[in-house]
Amino acid sequence: MKNSTAVILGIFMVLAFGLFGVFFKQSRQQQQTVKVVGYATHEFESNVVKWTVSLSQRVSMSGTEEGYRLMAKKLGTFKKVWESTGISTDEFKVFPISVNREYSNGGQSGYNLTQRIYILSDDLKKIEEIAIDPAVFVNAGLAFDNSQMEFFSTELEEIKKELLGAATQNARERADLIVSTTDLKVDKLLSARSGVFQITEPYSTEVAGYGVHNTSSPTKNIKVTVSAEFSLK
Repeated sequence: MKNSTAVILGIFMVLAFGLFGVFFKQSRQQQQTVKVVGYATHEFESNVVKWTVSLSQRVSMSGTEEGYRLMAKKLGTFKKVWESTGISTDEFKVFPISVNREYSNGGQSGYNLTQRIYILSDDLKKIEEIAIDPAVFVNAGLAFDNSQMEFFSTELEEIKKELLGAATQNARERADLIVSTTDLKVDKLLSARSGVFQITEPYSTEVAGYGVHNTSSPTKNIKVTVSAEFSLK
């Protein structure tokens, strides 16, 4: 009886060591993988414009009070002219007046009062027409110290998601091409890491390690890369 028990225990020990050896060998085997970089690009149109303008008034050393009155008058004129354009706005933001000292050869000569205004609108065409030729404001006696248009898209996050999917698919296609001359096949996606988004005007070669987001053009091109690793079978 004791001999039979010893034999059985011996068999189990042999099997156990055998299985351990198989698992140890498999764990020591390096998994075959392929690493690739996928790429995707997409052109899209902005659907929101931000127009920023600055009004200013220079005054003498003792003229700040009068300067504030003149700035209030300019702002009132700006609002009245804007209402006459009939352009719908999503947001109309007026910032507080800033006062900066001005100097000449003899020292301080006065002050310069500046007020910034920005308008958000989905009517890109009309805003662009006014910004390029602000005759309606000039005829009302207003001149802008600064005028700037910036273009954005409310659909940008969805565009980014779709582009990441396209770049990952491109990475898979590149991996398939790399191993096409071997007897291996691309299997599972093990890891994926997105690069930064490069949003530029069309046909631009501008890139930056921290990404680019060009707002000067209504038509934009967005690019992204995805570094992926696939297992092979």
